[in-house]
Amino acid sequence: MDFTIDKEKLLSALTTLSKINPSRTTLPILSTVMLKTKGMDSVVLRTTDLEVELEIIVNSKILQEGETCAPIYKLLEIANTITEESISINVNETQRMRIKTSTGKYLLMCNKTEEFPDQREFADSPTKVSANFLRDTIKNTTYACSKDELKPTLNGVMIAFGSTNVTSVSTDGHRLVKYICKQENNTNDSVLVPQKFLNIIGTGAINTKKADLNIYKDYITIETEKIKLSSRLISEKFPDYENVIPTENNNETTVSTQSMLTAVKKVALMSNKTTKQIILKLQGTKILVSAEDHETGGAAMDEIEANTTGGEITIGFNSTLLIDILKHQKTEEIKILTSGPLNATLFKPVGETETETTTLLMPIRI
Repeated sequence: MDFTIDKEKLLSALTTLSKINPSRTTLPILSTVMLKTKGMDSVVLRTTDLEVELEIIVNSKILQEGETCAPIYKLLEIANTITEESISINVNETQRMRIKTSTGKYLLMCNKTEEFPDQREFADSPTKVSANFLRDTIKNTTYACSKDELKPTLNGVMIAFGSTNVTSVSTDGHRLVKYICKQENNTNDSVLVPQKFLNIIGTGAINTKKADLNIYKDYITIETEKIKLSSRLISEKFPDYENVIPTENNNETTVSTQSMLTAVKKVALMSNKTTKQIILKLQGTKILVSAEDHETGGAAMDEIEANTTGGEITIGFNSTLLIDILKHQKTEEIKILTSGPLNATLFKPVGETETETTTLLMPIRI
């Protein structure tokens, strides 16, 4: 195997591909990237963690056809340190890779491709859906997914297709985001998509405006001319989220999103390191944001303008989760809706037109 490739294109591909490889695995082959020549003008790079699979085609000049599996993180480190524009890569019969530039060379031991998982093939016909909605959906939902691998149901985003809209929901058990956007679809399916699949798309590696989602019975794929990404769907049933979103909230507060975010950030500096609790006192024309750490004796308070109807109410929240929610609000003002200090609180953008976002956060007992 012998080819010449643009360094920046190789680096970009490896950076994206490395997001698939598991950080820990009992199968060493999953820590590699498979390189295979395609014709005489491109190299196909493919990696997988057995759940998500990514393939990227990079233009190159092929001198000798072949294939190999190279340790992806070491190859990425090498590509990241090389300053030359072009790299020559040669792999001999003993799977020894020689990476050569105009000023130096690297030697790297690779593996044969026999142990690398076969590329997925799908027997059933897919349902095709425009991927236009994905970019904004990813920005607004994936942050609320659970990072706990022992809770697979909460590790993804539930996407439900309607005739005129797409509803996407994510939750980690403490917060929940429901995001609805307009789009005409030819299916009423709903799927539970792993966040790793969505995070790869969120990097911008795939132009969602020029791609379709292909939904199979157990898998989902998206591809362009140079990139193909596929993932196994999460088979567990997503929680009945509609029942946890309160519909009657007698307390409503309108406040500047940025003012709220700034105040919470400042006060959170003095919150307890374990509970991260801050307290919001919603009253009339203002919100009092406060925190106190009984272990260190530290405390902080800030006041912001607001408009509250329904009477005074005091609620405690985890400041880290609240800051995360406020960062993802895209309008100048938000509404805070609640019915009591122990009930779920809703955050809604004011003036949202093309989309409908509802974010739920569970309070902390004061």
